[in-house]
Amino acid sequence: MDSNYHFPSYLRDSPLDKCNKNTCSGITLPTHWNPNDCGSRIVIIDEKKLIVKHTGPGTDLIEAVSIRANHHIPPEVGLYYFEMTIINRGDRGFIGIGLSKPGTPLDRMPGWGTGTIGYHGDNGRLYNERERGVNFGPLYTTGETVGCGINFFDNEIFFTKNGILLGKMLLFNLEKKIYPTCGMASPNECVLVNFGTDPFIFSIDHYAKKIFSKSEKCK
Repeated sequence: MDSNYHFPSYLRDSPLDKCNKNTCSGITLPTHWNPNDCGSRIVIIDEKKLIVKHTGPGTDLIEAVSIRANHHIPPEVGLYYFEMTIINRGDRGFIGIGLSKPGTPLDRMPGWGTGTIGYHGDNGRLYNERERGVNFGPLYTTGETVGCGINFFDNEIFFTKNGILLGKMLLFNLEKKIYPTCGMASPNECVLVNFGTDPFIFSIDHYAKKIFSKSEKCK
């Protein structure tokens, strides 16, 4: 593994950090949004490819679109987490954070369809491979930060808002690669993602220590 490669602080005691360098040599974490893996109404507006915006049709029409990160989440890390700050809720605040498998349609929000899951800001509902979600957490809007994590040890996904853990649930089938995903559905919605290069609002370091400690005891 390249010694200069950046790993978020919470992964310092992860299985990935402790494993043999030869084993880890081909592992890469998500670092930015992928401009070639997104819906037609989403544009990346910064050089680091961390800020995305919904261009919208300029009418009252709702056009749901999603974008995936440039790399899938390697299961070898054991635990993965990212956050998304709402720069602008846009016209309607139809913004979602979640995960999706490669090849899932990007003309819809995270959670709408097989192989994807998402927590939506306009209604606080959690969508797990279907367009009718369940009540899950509070709404979120401009200036707020939501997070999404996956625990590979227990096959769970969890979400946060403004540094508070909202809840977790068993994840869908993990047979395929999984990517961090963001969705939007109305004009001027804009978000900034943090894949770990900056400090997180949620205390993921403390959370990770408990997860890794538990996994060691179970061996």
